[in-house]
Amino acid sequence: MISVADIPYENRIINLRDGYAMVWPFRNLEKGQGPYELFLDNNAVVRSEWLRGLKLKVTGGIALNPTLAWVEQWLSNASFRDNAEGRINDFLAPFIAEGFCFPVGYARAQARSLESNERAWKTQWMLVYLYVVLLYRIVKARKGDSIPAKLLAELRSQDVPIFSGCIMLCCLGSYLRKNQKVRLVGDDNSAYSYLNSFISLHGSGKGESQFDENYLRNRVGDLSLWYALGSLLQNGFRPAGESVLITQDKALSKFILRCLPGVQISGLPMAFTFDERVFDDEHRDAIIEQIEAVVPTVSPTQTRQKQLERMSSLRDYVKRGADQELVEAVDRVWEEWLTPGFNLSFQ
Repeated sequence: MISVADIPYENRIINLRDGYAMVWPFRNLEKGQGPYELFLDNNAVVRSEWLRGLKLKVTGGIALNPTLAWVEQWLSNASFRDNAEGRINDFLAPFIAEGFCFPVGYARAQARSLESNERAWKTQWMLVYLYVVLLYRIVKARKGDSIPAKLLAELRSQDVPIFSGCIMLCCLGSYLRKNQKVRLVGDDNSAYSYLNSFISLHGSGKGESQFDENYLRNRVGDLSLWYALGSLLQNGFRPAGESVLITQDKALSKFILRCLPGVQISGLPMAFTFDERVFDDEHRDAIIEQIEAVVPTVSPTQTRQKQLERMSSLRDYVKRGADQELVEAVDRVWEEWLTPGFNLSFQ
């Protein structure tokens, strides 16, 4: 496990109005005086009420980065794809009214980029979906079904791609399912309640009625604010200021971003760690023991073909002993989302 400077989570979060939060995602980078680059999740773009609390909390220059929200809209919303330029302008109107500026032709450029990079974005968006499948199987395992826990325990010996943050999240899922009354330090809710709510089907809010492509796309989209910043940085993205996340998702702001913060060290890929301060000693030590037993050493960078082969091995692995409905959903996403753009670069 990585040893880094420990900046307490309470020093990296500002709660705004209407349940929104600003989160500085790296536990080793202190909150400064700006300028800031705000990465907005889909809710923060669609509903801009959080802006009214922003001016009271932050001073210094602010740039908005709705890239991840545009991608989520493009991949999930047919009406947005039909008129992306117009919809982007509509979404931006409240921000422009508050004084934010965007380059001339911004909406048109974003719409063209989304269209030309659709297959690459679909792959990038779904890269972690197999670990979402594993997390779902762990948290939602029926009584007496020991297969998901065994899959996690034996993951270390498999030749599969290693997304350490996702594996640690699966470890938390496994531990908290067995210890559902455990609370994060200073929190009135059980830690399991956040995770169970995150992984459950949401019919009214997200139109989910079964474990399918729609469900997987939504869950990966929920996680994107947590892990996608690292992917952007590795693909040549240059930050315009201190990276700050804006989200209304409680599973993210109160659980995932608190328990599994990122680490950003110059010259190295973004990494995730477990913040051992968030649980009491008894549970902390047990969780660390499980993480250290499960999370393998990351292997060196390989060719795209080899990476795809290892992804295929992970796909077969997480399907073992699963219901046919889950197997069909995993394979459908593989064929329609992951593989078509796997070898493509962003334009």
